[in-house]
Amino acid sequence: MIALSSKQTAVTPSDILSQQRLDTQLKQLEFNALLFRKLDLERLFECLLTEGQSFVKFDGLQYLAADRGVDIMLGFSRQHRQRFELKLGEHSLGEVILMRSRAFTARDARDAERLAESLVYPLDNALEHHKAIMKVTTDPATGLRNQLALDDMLPREIRLVRRVEQPLSVILLSVDYLDSIASDHGEAVGKDAWLSVATTLSGRLRQSDLIFRSDDDNFCILLNQTDLEGALILAERLRQVVDHCVSFDNVQFVLTANAGVTELSEADDAVSVLARAGEALRVASELGPNQVRAIAAEVVCENDDSKEF
Repeated sequence: MIALSSKQTAVTPSDILSQQRLDTQLKQLEFNALLFRKLDLERLFECLLTEGQSFVKFDGLQYLAADRGVDIMLGFSRQHRQRFELKLGEHSLGEVILMRSRAFTARDARDAERLAESLVYPLDNALEHHKAIMKVTTDPATGLRNQLALDDMLPREIRLVRRVEQPLSVILLSVDYLDSIASDHGEAVGKDAWLSVATTLSGRLRQSDLIFRSDDDNFCILLNQTDLEGALILAERLRQVVDHCVSFDNVQFVLTANAGVTELSEADDAVSVLARAGEALRVASELGPNQVRAIAAEVVCENDDSKEF
């Protein structure tokens, strides 16, 4: 008969602490590997927002890289914030801000700093990827994002607004006579005209709004946290500012524009919401120059000429 010993090795507090440290290190390594797989900037910070909760709790984040024209806001804006300037050597990678509704303790602040530090190398890779992508997703005449960028970003914007249960509206705006300016005054003047209109429109938008030049030479604007009524008001304002935004040799060109507006519904995808905005633009164009029309998912709405915009 074999005697079984009931003696067990005692687990000391030191053993438990060592195991906890090992578990934390393994979790950090897994998190770092996950970040390195995210070459897209938006998805990198989405990963930080979701997976970073294992290290420190926060409700939202913002990433700013002004020299690259990048401003990413995810989650919720809160009062208490931790700001971190990210650098690789002397090379600035921008600033990340973690936000939450309650104050960060000293320990939370240290954990937040370590979380930000884990971003440095993955972010450097993502920024290089972003630079390459921007070359093929930017319209050379206006500097705006092009159709390829719209096709990529609209589905992502839809996912984001649905996650936070916020509205998303779309404006399609067409500007008349831009092509004739190039025909009558030369290609250089035509390019300047497109750039002037694009700059004027962009200057009337929030940082969180997205504007594109589509393949059919319309301007497509995505307005997050904006319902149909708000988008209709903005579309009318944009139509008005286009009127006298282009000049050449001290001659002011009078342009006309039409806009179609719609709001994302629960049943929509990227294709259907763009199609409805396109239908609204078609209705506006058939009614004549300088018209704005909105189509909801099931109801057609027209702006009242007596309404102040």
